[in-house]
Amino acid sequence: MVLKRLLLTQLIIYTVVIAFLAYLGVGDFAIYISLVTLAYLTTILAYNPLPPGARGVANVVSAILVAVFLYFAIIRILQILGIPL
Repeated sequence: MVLKRLLLTQLIIYTVVIAFLAYLGVGDFAIYISLVTLAYLTTILAYNPLPPGARGVANVVSAILVAVFLYFAIIRILQILGIPL
């Protein structure tokens, strides 16, 4: 039951975030990834504790999303500092 509510909550939040960003005309993929990552991590923390199998999957997905977020953040910081890539 917890997983159904978690997935439904994530679906609603992702839909609202993506629709709002599209409405604003945001075309930067990094912004989408950053906000979806934030929404994912927030919902995972809010619905703790998860069943053991789901907890392992959530940890792996969280690590991947944080790594992708850090990649985009580092690229953006380097651009702001004027360091060529």
